[in-house]
Amino acid sequence: MEHLLNDNLLKSFTQYALMEGSTSALSIGGLKNLLQNQFSQYLKDSFSLDNVIKSLDKNNDGSVSFDEFVMLIKKITGTGQ
Repeated sequence: MEHLLNDNLLKSFTQYALMEGSTSALSIGGLKNLLQNQFSQYLKDSFSLDNVIKSLDKNNDGSVSFDEFVMLIKKITGTGQ
């Protein structure tokens, strides 16, 4: 089951990353667009979402990797450990 979830997340992540000319990283803006378009039912408090997104970008390069994206999705959907 988790494998299917990760496959679907990878497809979404790659789709949005390709729009930015990448396959391995997504800009913070691209991430927000993806979340607003595909996970809006989980977005209740945009301020806390901004804080969570900023905490993902450890090296402050303005982008998020797929692994970081999966951690965020698990956090906002309540499916993470």
